[in-house]
Amino acid sequence: MKPEQCAAMFVQAAKEFNSHTHRSDGERVAGSLNGGLSLLQDSLYSRLYDDVERIIGRDSMLMPVSELKARQATNREIAVYQIAESTAAAETLGCIGPEDHWYLRWLTALRLGESQVDAKVVDQLANYTSKTSHERQLAFTDVLVRVIPDSRRAPLVLFELYPLSVQIVTAMALGDHASAFELRRQQLVHQPAIGDCHSCHGQVLENGEQCQGCGNPLWKHEWLVAE
Repeated sequence: MKPEQCAAMFVQAAKEFNSHTHRSDGERVAGSLNGGLSLLQDSLYSRLYDDVERIIGRDSMLMPVSELKARQATNREIAVYQIAESTAAAETLGCIGPEDHWYLRWLTALRLGESQVDAKVVDQLANYTSKTSHERQLAFTDVLVRVIPDSRRAPLVLFELYPLSVQIVTAMALGDHASAFELRRQQLVHQPAIGDCHSCHGQVLENGEQCQGCGNPLWKHEWLVAE
């Protein structure tokens, strides 16, 4: 997407957000969400592919035919899951009602753009949003195994932490810091070691920021397996 098209998209997204929520910070919210979710998307791919190869080694029997195609397919699947999980979080946080579908459409356009929203994406989103959080998580891990087989070798706790990270990004973008801190507390229950980083101390970071020490908001392999 050209820079001028991207800028126009954010202007439209900000206007639509403000119109639906009666807020005036739509530009900040859209930018924060997009930046935070983009970082999480890239980080998850790195944890599933780069970290597994670096720490465990690549299984030649599971090696994708094309790494570029695998990355593109994986990033698309991550984006779709993020949209569904962020929509559920926005409802929990009181930004939208249970029968209010504008946020799902809005975030889909923001993250994917109209050119990438086909019937498959619409069906996937409908399937995800009909499930509970745990059911979404299980469905997502099944999808990941199909597009990047080595993902089954990643630490299981990664898949417990990831949806909570998406929820934290959503809470931070919406300005609900208290909920973001509570969600981080839940992550610490799953993996207490992520609070031991000497650089960030496991604190919630601003969307788009990343700790170079541990990888927060999505932690490096050694932090996921630390006792």
